[in-house]
Amino acid sequence: MVKTAEDNDIPWNKALDWISKGSGQDWEASLSQATDPTTATPAYYRAPFHAYLQGGNLCWDAAWEQELAGKAVGQRNFPGNGPGNAGEEAFRSAFEAALESLGCRVPSKPGSLVVDLGCGTGTSTRRLASRIPGPGVTFLGLDLSPHFVAVAKFLQGRAAASEVEQEVAWVEPLTADARVAFSHRDAAVTRLEPGSAALVNMDLIAHELTPEASKEIFMEAHRILEPGGELWVNEMDFNTPGFSDLRANPLLFSLIRATEPYLDMYADYQASGELIEDLFSCGFDTVRIAAATGRHFALVATKPPDGDKPQKKKRRVLDDGVLTQAGSTASPTPTSKRGSQKRRGDIFPPRVLGWPRGAKGGAKGG
Repeated sequence: MVKTAEDNDIPWNKALDWISKGSGQDWEASLSQATDPTTATPAYYRAPFHAYLQGGNLCWDAAWEQELAGKAVGQRNFPGNGPGNAGEEAFRSAFEAALESLGCRVPSKPGSLVVDLGCGTGTSTRRLASRIPGPGVTFLGLDLSPHFVAVAKFLQGRAAASEVEQEVAWVEPLTADARVAFSHRDAAVTRLEPGSAALVNMDLIAHELTPEASKEIFMEAHRILEPGGELWVNEMDFNTPGFSDLRANPLLFSLIRATEPYLDMYADYQASGELIEDLFSCGFDTVRIAAATGRHFALVATKPPDGDKPQKKKRRVLDDGVLTQAGSTASPTPTSKRGSQKRRGDIFPPRVLGWPRGAKGGAKGG
């Protein structure tokens, strides 16, 4: 991973040295400030994620290196788009383009809250904020790792520093945004008020969960969403040839599984359609799905306009990427078609987002 980064002009070693030692940050004090003692750590979260054998996500190395690894994975997934952050930019832009194709609704009303579950050190939260304008919209990133939250808060503070103070060796520009906040909480127990969020985002975290944990988080997302609010899920698609072939290769898949302890569970959960079933059983009445890359999908699940009213019908319809509660059954797998039934409303403005079309890459997974 380090070699991939350094070979593609991602200054892994320099950035890691700066954030861990050269930034002048008192990390133990930051950890104490970031930790919410009322947030319990579920057993599944203590697994050795991403080969961090001593602590998994609950250690400094994982927190300091998360954004560096993200840039390196972007280069592996999307080679040929240029050096540095270009691979990750193409990767994330592919999900955004897929969400846009599904007619996702972007909050714009003053007082709207966007909740980013499993935000890590804040990459996805900061990106959402940069893509969604409006002084009245606020963003809350939640993560179970107080180490990740401490780094997210630190980077947010650096973004507010002067240009001279920002001349540091981090791997992407940091932009100050007072609308963004981070907190140490369980995505399944956010402690937010019912109906308080206009949008809930889950960006590449379901494959790091047990199916039971995913369903608990879907239930919590539904609870905190306002009527008509949306849950966005970006994830791996094990119904694609790329991932199904990879899983059929015991040696290669064992290498990936060594860093992702629940990947086998997720593969069965997603490919079988149980993930979609759980979204419906948690109260969402419409699910839109589109292929994002050759191995990933984007999904928009909508809470009914009448909120928590029980749904009487549990059958599915798949029509050009749109699944609903009523009708004939069909296989709930992502489709390469772009959803033709776009909803009117506050769709992502292309002039604000500038999402690129036809980015190179996407055939390699991760």
